[in-house]
Amino acid sequence: MSNFRFGRNTPKEIDDSITNITPLNTKNSRNSIWRQFEKFCGERKYVFDGNTSTEKLAFILKDWGYNMKKVDGNDYKEAVIKTMWNVTAKQLQELYFNKFGIKFDPFVDLEFKGSRNARDAKRRNLQIQPEKRKTSSSILTLEEYNKILKIYNEDTPDGLQKMFFYVAGLELAWRGCEGVNVTIKHFKEESDNCGLPTGRIEYNCIFSKTSQGGSHKLTDSKWLATNTTDPRICPVRLYKKMLSKRGKHITTDRLFLTPNPAWREPSSVGWFKNSPVGRNEMGKWTRTAAEEIGIDIKKKKISNHSLRSTAVSQLAKAGVGEEQLIKITGHANTFSIKPYLQLDGDHHYQMIDKLRANSTAMEESNNKSTNCAPSALVQMSKNIVTTSPSTQTPVNYYNCTIINYNS
Repeated sequence: MSNFRFGRNTPKEIDDSITNITPLNTKNSRNSIWRQFEKFCGERKYVFDGNTSTEKLAFILKDWGYNMKKVDGNDYKEAVIKTMWNVTAKQLQELYFNKFGIKFDPFVDLEFKGSRNARDAKRRNLQIQPEKRKTSSSILTLEEYNKILKIYNEDTPDGLQKMFFYVAGLELAWRGCEGVNVTIKHFKEESDNCGLPTGRIEYNCIFSKTSQGGSHKLTDSKWLATNTTDPRICPVRLYKKMLSKRGKHITTDRLFLTPNPAWREPSSVGWFKNSPVGRNEMGKWTRTAAEEIGIDIKKKKISNHSLRSTAVSQLAKAGVGEEQLIKITGHANTFSIKPYLQLDGDHHYQMIDKLRANSTAMEESNNKSTNCAPSALVQMSKNIVTTSPSTQTPVNYYNCTIINYNS
């Protein structure tokens, strides 16, 4: 046993550990944006050193925010403008603090207000152009979703995996890239207090929002429940069947694996290779399936994230409140699910019908309260009987007795 109560890690080891928690693609993205910013500054002859004032830095970020372009000279999408400006500003802030000991905050300081405004003005201009506007993944109608499920044969390796992916992806409201990093350790068969199986499988993703690692739970558990109405798309049954087809040679914990081209028959084991499905390959699944059932994917943005959008929209359509929806999606607040609440034609017509029904019911209620039809209001005014204002005799207002106290 060590004589030291506390750890003995050096500052370098601590710094290395901090660096390692940053996902690799985040590092690559930051480096790529900074390289583009450096090329921009090179063309403009901008220089960064300890003598560059914060006013000059604010001007550079203002110029960058409004004039950044793609390599081919075209504009980025409006959401990309915000991301690139924010990442650049943060890196510039870190550079000046670490290298020159100069502190400034591009996101708060007044002298950078014009820089932020230039970024936002560029975004507003791009939002006018539909092709530059950020769009969410489109929802699938239930008819389209069911057509996709009918494409696949669960008695084949590819068909089984995709069947489970579409069913679980909808019922667990998976993010677009969530299925890529799902492991069998994220699933656990649930038991009651007596140790008997409940028929449900608990699911809890312990990776980060972007599915790149982490050590804490970001959401409450969700469950795959037995589908007794339609066993063909029962997620519990499909999940167990997938596990049964993993041969003894499988050492990876990843759930979705590359199909083994040498698989023999539906009853055999060893349907999969000991290698996960690639991120790029899996990212095409829903888009390819949508195209196969006849959806025009050029006019409608379809991706794996469409399953999440579909889940939220269909639950909202069924009357599930936003507070309950975030339990399914794992969002921290109801504001975050607003982009997912897309209306399809049927849902819109249902809402309009309710609006018209409520309007009609209110009109009928008002008619009953006045004991006359709306068109009788004019006639009612003609039947009013008045008396001398100096008396306190009752005045008959169309079957209503009101005392006149005018003197």
